Amino acid sequence: MMIQPSPIGILTGPTATGKSSLALDWAREHKNIEIVNADSLLVYRHFNLGTAKPLPKELQEVPHHLIDICNPNEVFTAGEFCRAAEKAITDITSRGKTPLIVGGTGFYLQALLFGTWDAPAADPELRQELEKLELATLHSRLAEKDSKSAQRIGKADRYRLVRALELIELTGQTPSQLQTEKKSEPDPRFRLWILDRDDADLHQRIQSRTASMLQSPWLEEVKWIRAKFPDCRPLQSVGYAQVLQYLDGEKPAGRKIRPGLLGLQDEIELATRQLVKKQRTWFKNQSKKVPGSQWFQLEKDRTLLEKTFKKEMQWNPSPRPPEES
Repeated sequence: MMIQPSPIGILTGPTATGKSSLALDWAREHKNIEIVNADSLLVYRHFNLGTAKPLPKELQEVPHHLIDICNPNEVFTAGEFCRAAEKAITDITSRGKTPLIVGGTGFYLQALLFGTWDAPAADPELRQELEKLELATLHSRLAEKDSKSAQRIGKADRYRLVRALELIELTGQTPSQLQTEKKSEPDPRFRLWILDRDDADLHQRIQSRTASMLQSPWLEEVKWIRAKFPDCRPLQSVGYAQVLQYLDGEKPAGRKIRPGLLGLQDEIELATRQLVKKQRTWFKNQSKKVPGSQWFQLEKDRTLLEKTFKKEMQWNPSPRPPEES
């Protein structure tokens, strides 16, 4: 009699909910667990203090995969993440261990759950031409060619605007059309366990974490990264972008802020709360598409979550071959 495969857990949710610390607790208790990172900033070397990256002693204590695998100036796509994650899952399960996916980057999880569509490699000459254009021009040009993608991509997200226009030029299809080539049904191996907290609790955690980061040599880290890897895309992420604005003496338009680091802390907290709002919307949409998805409020539902974990994560099936992207 064959054992019915149980899902591979994806421990996810908005930033600052406590995903990483909970995963570490589980891995310490259940020695067979190895963590597969699904946070787009943790794949980059040198992005440490502003990402809540696991400490070196934690990385030694519990096996982690897909952390510090790229330089900041390298592009790591959702397709590359999917292939790397599948390779890690194969490795972990082949040794009789249990993979636990941990992280909240939506486009990574989307690729893992629904697969990816074939996408051509970047064209250096075309990309160089597109990079010369102003943000407003890029966005308006994309809006003319693919209004759905233009609505989905932020007006200040130069990388994704350039990539979308590049795909249109190289394939003759819009990103929206290419998206329809992906699987409509999620990979049945995976189960979404979405962590959240009530607003007051989460906002307090964001405040405490931001204050702690600013007491560390985070600003020096940002200065070093920019000097070594100028204009790298990860510097546009929440927290790092605000630190750069502070270092350059830029003030937010139409909003008065407190002077010095207190004002910087306020700006990072605001941007983080806005990110949480977007993440919650994404998770709500995905949970409707992925059978067996469950929401848990920490710390109220922690016991229930741990019972679910112990019940379901007993055995994992062989992974499917990764799709090309």
